[in-house]
Amino acid sequence: MSLISPLVPIILPVILCAAIGVFWVRFKQPFDHEFVRRIVLWISAPALIVGTLGKTVISAELLQHVLLASMCMLAFTAVFAAAACVLLRLSLRDFLIPLVFGNFGNMGLPLCLFAFGQEGLAIGLGVFLVTTISHFSFGVAVLSGKAMIKGVLSSPVIYAGVFACLLIFNHWHLPLPLQNTLELLGGISIPLMLITLGVSLSSLRLQGVGKSLGLGCLRLLVGLGGGVATVYVLDLEGMVRNVVLLQSATPAAVFNYLLAMQYRREPDTVAGMVVSSTLISFISIPVLLYFLGVR
Repeated sequence: MSLISPLVPIILPVILCAAIGVFWVRFKQPFDHEFVRRIVLWISAPALIVGTLGKTVISAELLQHVLLASMCMLAFTAVFAAAACVLLRLSLRDFLIPLVFGNFGNMGLPLCLFAFGQEGLAIGLGVFLVTTISHFSFGVAVLSGKAMIKGVLSSPVIYAGVFACLLIFNHWHLPLPLQNTLELLGGISIPLMLITLGVSLSSLRLQGVGKSLGLGCLRLLVGLGGGVATVYVLDLEGMVRNVVLLQSATPAAVFNYLLAMQYRREPDTVAGMVVSSTLISFISIPVLLYFLGVR
């Protein structure tokens, strides 16, 4: 228990907030997915990015390092996932993207905040920015078979990230009323993400348990493998190392299921993969946090 108890304040809030979403569905309460998605992607997530990066003491050099590390993490994960698909004779078109893109937002950001504080959240947001852009450009292109540049350029998250980078690179500071407003709006993002995660998981069904469980484990393995490779190649240390490893170990993102359903890419199997990897992560992530020295 002495090993587990320090990790409870980090993991338990994530579980409890997601459980609210699960019970919300169980009690048959209405939940407008589209409204929540738009609130998060169009208002609260951009506000969280600008508000957090704008007030956190993070140098331009560190931010560049984080963005590079995020791209390397995705690249290594993609290589490992593609190799696994070839070896296991899985369809690259169907399973590459769910294996590469973890739940960097809904689960990754709260974990970074609870485990490493505001500095960890700021670095986690850098990872989130790169992975979100990649997911809705490269990811959608693989699933749909066509480029999605227009869809990416219409996302406020990108412009929030660019503006936050300008603030950091130019040492600008926001007026206090605007900073406070962004903190209020950004504050709803993480709870909404976690509740939505619970709502989404409760509506998914485990199809083909054996295959889904195997793919769920594979997502966690190739993700963490990509993180470890990035840490080794870039010689990452300190907070950046910890955040990259933690984000890389997150389970398959719920968005993978939504995209699989939209483009008819084995949605039932991907749904099972999301559920199984999320359940397993409630064991694997505390173990990782322990080895990262979070006590």
